[in-house]
Amino acid sequence: MSTMDYFRSAVKDMHKSYFEAIKDLTDEQLHFRPLDKGNHIAFILWHYVRTEDTVLNFLLQKKPPVWNAEEWDKKLGMDPQAQGTGMTDEQAAAIKIQGMSEFSKYMENAFKSTETYLDGIKDEDLDQVHDLPILGKRSMYQLIGGTILQHGASHMGEIYYVKGVQGLKGSPV
Repeated sequence: MSTMDYFRSAVKDMHKSYFEAIKDLTDEQLHFRPLDKGNHIAFILWHYVRTEDTVLNFLLQKKPPVWNAEEWDKKLGMDPQAQGTGMTDEQAAAIKIQGMSEFSKYMENAFKSTETYLDGIKDEDLDQVHDLPILGKRSMYQLIGGTILQHGASHMGEIYYVKGVQGLKGSPV
């Protein structure tokens, strides 16, 4: 198996895991904040998907993120540019996803965009370095392994923590 074959498979598995993690959650469960201080699942989910979409589409490919191209910001009544990084606890707590079925459509389209992009990456492209606004110089290894997989896995852990605090079923792994 090549490195890119592994990355493609791992990214697809992670995307499926995000859908599985939020399946059947109520609005109350999605917006529950541990100790009224931590991030709620809706914020964590929104932040992760928005970050992947922004980094791969806007910063790397120089095209509008799916969020803006498909007007999900307008459909969901949310900020067209924010994606969570640098927000205060109060700002993060104020993020509300009304209509998870609609947000799930955005997730599906954003994840499909990522997977389609990764289908065009070859192993020999992984050493290629991009100088990106905010992130600085990053190789494709770092962007896929770090920005998508590591970042995604850390937020998946947060989601399962918040579910556990609520007494909900944990990770299927």
